[in-house]
Amino acid sequence: MSNKKILIVEDESIIAEDISDSLISRGYSITGIVYSGEEAIESAAEFRPDLVLMDVNLQGEIDGITAAEEIRSRFQIPVVYLTAYADENTLRRVNATKPFGYIVKPFEEKNLHTTIQIALHRHQHDCLTNLPNRSLLREQLSLVLDTQKELPAMIPVVILSLDRINRINSTLGHDIGDCVLCKVAERLSNCTENINIVARLESAEFAIVLEPVAEKQDAAKIARNILDIVAQAMIVKGSELYVTASMGISLSPGDGNDGEELLKNAYTAMYNSQQQGGNKYQFYAAKVANNYINKFTQETCLRNALKRSEFEVYYEPQIEIKTGRIIGAEALVRWNHPKRGRVSPAEFIPMAEEMGLIAPLGEWVLETACRQTKAWQIEGLPPLRVSVNLSARQFEQKNLTERVSEILRETNLAPKCLQLELTEGLILQDEKAAALAFTVWRDMGIQIAIDDFGTGYASLSYPKRLPFDAIKIDKSFIRDIADDRQNAAITVAIIQMAHSMNMTVIAEGVENQRELAFLCDRDCDEIQGHFFSQALPKPEFAALLKSDKCWKL
Repeated sequence: MSNKKILIVEDESIIAEDISDSLISRGYSITGIVYSGEEAIESAAEFRPDLVLMDVNLQGEIDGITAAEEIRSRFQIPVVYLTAYADENTLRRVNATKPFGYIVKPFEEKNLHTTIQIALHRHQHDCLTNLPNRSLLREQLSLVLDTQKELPAMIPVVILSLDRINRINSTLGHDIGDCVLCKVAERLSNCTENINIVARLESAEFAIVLEPVAEKQDAAKIARNILDIVAQAMIVKGSELYVTASMGISLSPGDGNDGEELLKNAYTAMYNSQQQGGNKYQFYAAKVANNYINKFTQETCLRNALKRSEFEVYYEPQIEIKTGRIIGAEALVRWNHPKRGRVSPAEFIPMAEEMGLIAPLGEWVLETACRQTKAWQIEGLPPLRVSVNLSARQFEQKNLTERVSEILRETNLAPKCLQLELTEGLILQDEKAAALAFTVWRDMGIQIAIDDFGTGYASLSYPKRLPFDAIKIDKSFIRDIADDRQNAAITVAIIQMAHSMNMTVIAEGVENQRELAFLCDRDCDEIQGHFFSQALPKPEFAALLKSDKCWKL
């Protein structure tokens, strides 16, 4: 424990000097002696000692217990109390700060040293596995790197994360999960032949520093052996369990100049292993790391985009074949990034779904589209039905129907002017819940459309079990429909089936005159696509409505 830095906080200078002399004789370094809680906090912030010896009664307005709590919470520095007071109230306040030791004055010198040693050990070891924690790992790794920096060999730094440990915790309980962690810690500790350091980090993550290797493949071979050892069956409280792990490896000196950089890069490689399914290792690669950094940056931007009003709703016209006029519009969200410009929905929609942002984003689109549609009505523009897509996350919300009703009431839009679009995959995940929601919506007067029809399931029988108003034929069936006999046959079958159940048919993605002619000849009801118009921002779509354009179909 030599070279550890200790801050002494003691209002009696004679006692403080005696403690300082004793600790220096044992090899400790004293960062300072201070006499008040205010000075203690300032010194902890400036010198970052490894441990603070804290008297309870101090000069100044802040007592030792208050100062200790702030030092622990702000700097994660362990505190050992020194006090002549052992009354119940003092002990209760002390215990609330989670101290690493408590010594009642007067004390023997050997008791002080023993308490300090125990506190430092506790602070630098994981309480569950007794492995070094992150604090001690940093010290040990720094020492290894300094010792080996003149040698030609590489030092592999590994982050290992157990795959799907949460499943064990949720199904078998955290006690079993903790036993699994201890078993894995024991197995890693016993792999002493090629391992220099094993430490436990957060949750189910471990850090491993291997012995120096001459070739990258040497590290790969060791990593594969470690994965095999972890994956062996283990008996935990009478049950046979199996776990696997994902590993990331960085190599000193090529992948980092210090321990923090090597650990960070090993984490990046480990995340790559996880994304590839787990039970494997990956070496750090700068290109992959840059991709992660870019994704992280994009996610941060996306989180802020709603707050900063960077999203905009575009409107894609829907044309009625009988009249050639616009009778509806599909509301589509667009992201105007302040630096990148227009971001493709194909890029940010999956990201929003993954991050759990698709529900608030979808609700914003719904409210914006309803409010704008009502505004156009007030302007006296031709009647319009607006179609809004619902995501799976939105559909799972228990208060969705209430929110839809609230938005219609707040925007004063008639329910018949709103069409909600859902994909068949979403509907068939929980057909019973879908049927219940659809019944409520139809009773309110809202129209319901099934989007991307026919793309995910072979059976076409479920529409008759659910109260749809419209079926949207996916653009994949419309593409080259005049020449693709299979697409033509599917499209004709969908139109005939929908009409037999009194449903409207809307064809998406119409790109040319031949596709249009085919759909007109087969009595399709409505059409949308770039042949007529791409999705337009609010002013341009309003101008199109004002023109009252009539397409010749």
